[in-house]
Amino acid sequence: MVEAVVAQKKVLQKSTNRNDLLKLLAMVTMVVDHIGYIYFPNDMLLRIIGRLAFPIFAYQIATGYSRTSNLKKYVLRIFLFALMTQIPFSFFNPNFKFNPYHFNVLFTFVVGIGVLCLYDTGISRIKSFINVRKYIQLLYGLFLLILSIIIIVLPEVLSFMIKDFSLEYGMLALALILLFHIFEDKTIAAILAITVLYLLHGYYRVALYNSAYSSAIFWSNLFDYKYVWNQLDFKNGLTQFQRYYFNSWGVFALLPIFGLKNSNPGWLRLNKYVGYVFYPAHMTIIMVIAIIMKAR
Repeated sequence: MVEAVVAQKKVLQKSTNRNDLLKLLAMVTMVVDHIGYIYFPNDMLLRIIGRLAFPIFAYQIATGYSRTSNLKKYVLRIFLFALMTQIPFSFFNPNFKFNPYHFNVLFTFVVGIGVLCLYDTGISRIKSFINVRKYIQLLYGLFLLILSIIIIVLPEVLSFMIKDFSLEYGMLALALILLFHIFEDKTIAAILAITVLYLLHGYYRVALYNSAYSSAIFWSNLFDYKYVWNQLDFKNGLTQFQRYYFNSWGVFALLPIFGLKNSNPGWLRLNKYVGYVFYPAHMTIIMVIAIIMKAR
């Protein structure tokens, strides 16, 4: 399957300017977010600024998948750094409580690339059916598309089943990566689709956070529009509203993503490993400083 996707991608690859400016912006906003998370948990401004980071990284994963010359090496590189990052990430919380079941965002990227492979292969099979009219191709294509959707929602299902399990950004991340891929050359469509995704994700969080992680209550909440609306009504206060739609601040990342995606200063050249090393390194530094400050 991977070989077929790689062969198809080589035909679709396009020359593009480097996105080092976007990468730098994502790294800076990520640091701001993590400083707020560890040092100033009650200062929402820093966390709001940090919401810009992940959509930029998700966009770069989607474009990296489309333009890499070696998909296997690309995925292997991300996976190896995900393993290296997991140790500091497992302690990365204000109380430094060890949680090995909270998987860092690089694992999310690996799963996201798998979703893109399934989606592209599924679409390819369906297009093949249109040309040759072999229903096995149609069935296989539909199966792969359904499987990609199942994988997108799987992190949320596992969070119900396994205590303390979470895949960083989970379903939102995987859906976001897929939408960036589908609408790679359609800016307006991408903005509309991603905005709707954030709105739906907020709706989902209302149902989830008021379910006590009971499947029966969750499904009841999810299909009770009036109940969800009552939770979102401004009479409950902006703090409550932001609780559910906190990640939706990420929609503002679309401005630099589509405004800067084809521009990059000639002087700015980041090594491809910088982002991978920076991720665990900055978390470790932030935690060490916090530990020293608490020990005084």
